Formats: sequence, structure tokens, C-alpha cells
Amino acid sequence: MGCGKMSYYFFGTADAYVTGKGYIRLRYIKTSPKNIKLTHISGTVPGSGLLGINAGYFDDNSQDVYSICIQNSSTVTSGHTYNGYYNVTSAGTKARGTLVWDDPWRTYRLQTIEAANEVTIGDPDNYWAQGGVNLFLKNDTSWNNLINSPTKGEYISDQSPNAQYNRSALLYGTSLNVYLVISEAKCSLDQFRTAIKLGIDTTNGIEGIILDGANATQMNVPDSSYSFMGGSSRKLPAMIQVVNNVPL
Repeated sequence: MGCGKMSYYFFGTADAYVTGKGYIRLRYIKTSPKNIKLTHISGTVPGSGLLGINAGYFDDNSQDVYSICIQNSSTVTSGHTYNGYYNVTSAGTKARGTLVWDDPWRTYRLQTIEAANEVTIGDPDNYWAQGGVNLFLKNDTSWNNLINSPTKGEYISDQSPNAQYNRSALLYGTSLNVYLVISEAKCSLDQFRTAIKLGIDTTNGIEGIILDGANATQMNVPDSSYSFMGGSSRKLPAMIQVVNNVPL
């Protein structure tokens, strides 16, 4: 496992064998939560030239942001119906898994919320929150309930849970590092979750959320000359960028 380390991030590879699927290759960027910047790009992640991966869900035509994507009380975009303040599905706004970094308290919170005003933080000018869908890496019962009832709860039917797509996720651990993860192999949500549990160090208390998938799964690591797009040059409104604020 592993590809290369810079002073403020580590770019890694993990190959996980998933029964019934075979090997799923994961690529991930590990960094400090202080190095996360939720960035408006209106293009592809590789095309931006920036280090990071895709953010949450969105609308291709309007470029509305359908996942909470907010940093220091500012949404990732402006001027749209949905700018990153709400978690939105085809059935309307829904409470969904949202990963919050509260910098003054140096802690993560994984909240299931509908809107950014529900975020629990210590300082409205020093945090970030990214929405997606709960992975429930530590709770198989909750995960099975989510998968088996796709039109209830977090309404994951929009994510085509059984389809073979490239997938992405945002994870955190007790070491306080954050992991930006994609699957190079196409897989179902359950297969992706299993690969994460096998391939990423879950002994470190890893938990997190699923981000967008299919051809919205994009990663760029300029220092390693690595880029990935899941099928096409799909234009994204937002990405999770890694910047050099503090060393890893």
C-alpha cells in the first residue's frame, strides 16, 4: 500500500479483494483537516490542476449543489437555487450524512442533517462541512437498513446503490487525519464500503460519508502525475481541495 508522501499529504493505493467482485483498487489522499478547502471549480477536477477529489451531489444543467458544502459559514457557490446549504435528493431535502470538522475543538462530527444551520460547531468562522450519505463503517445493521430501504431515510436510490459505478468517499479517523478516497474499479455501494473496510486502516476508527459517483468520481494528484475521471469529462461545481496549510 502506498504511492508517495509530500510534506502535507500522503497519496496512497490499496487493493482490496471483495468476495463476488474481485479486487477493487482504491486511491486515497490522506491529509490534515486543516488542509481541506471546499472549492468552486465549474469544471473537472483534473482540469482544475488542483489537488483533491470531487465533492458531493449536484445537477449537471443548473450546476446546483445538492450536498451541504460550506466552509466558515460560506457556501461553495452562490447565485443558484442550491449553493451547498442543503442536502437535496430527487424527493426534496433530506437529512443525510454530513462530515463536519470543528477546528477550535479539533474534532469531527458525523451528523445526519438536512441543512447547514443544523451543524454543531464551536466557531462559525472556523469549520467545514461536507454532505453525502452515511457509510456506517462501524454499524452493519444501520448500513443494511440503508441499502435495503433505498427510498427511505437518506433516500439513496438517487445513488443507484446496486449499479457498477466508480465511487468516492470522505473518511476520518481517531488520528484526526482525513482521507479522500476513490475506487478505480466500478462497484456497487456495498462493494465499495467493503473495500474501504478491507483496504483502509479501520483499526484507526475510520468512519465517513459517500460522495458522488459514476462519472463524477474524479481525482487529481499533480505531484504524482495522477488523474482519474470516471468515464467522461463531467463538469463539477465543487471539489474537495487539499492545500498546504500545515504538515501531515
